[in-house]
Amino acid sequence: MELIQFEGDRMLVSGPLTLETAREASLTEIPAELNVSTIDLGGVTTVDSFALGVLMQWARQHKGKLDFTNIPQSLRSLADLYDVSAMLSIAAPENSSH
Repeated sequence: MELIQFEGDRMLVSGPLTLETAREASLTEIPAELNVSTIDLGGVTTVDSFALGVLMQWARQHKGKLDFTNIPQSLRSLADLYDVSAMLSIAAPENSSH
């Protein structure tokens, strides 16, 4: 199963984003010619603190010019816990049903 796929200007991440997969994910080069501006995390099934490290690395590589969408609540909670929500521009979901 592919953890990361590219679709237009979006990078789609799916499956677990944990210690076991973080290294593979962090080594993913985002091709400049694709002009990726959005990372869609809607397919992510499980996260741990290593997921935050991967997101921070991607954001650094693109000088913070990435939008993260469809962020799982568990990842939002971790970002709040580690106080990196603002750094990653992870805001509360617009259409929160909670």
